[in-house]
Amino acid sequence: MKLPKKFNLKIVIFSLIALGFIALTFLVNPWFIVGAVVFMLLNQREIMGKK
Repeated sequence: MKLPKKFNLKIVIFSLIALGFIALTFLVNPWFIVGAVVFMLLNQREIMGKK
């Protein structure tokens, strides 16, 4: 599998933060899922190109 030559660092950072929020959801408090949803929406907006 080839990786794309260009990747968006902002999307990678948002994805890692969202994964952290999902981990916190299972380990600490279910309300952390709200943060994961927010970063998911930001990621989707960035991928689609809407600024």
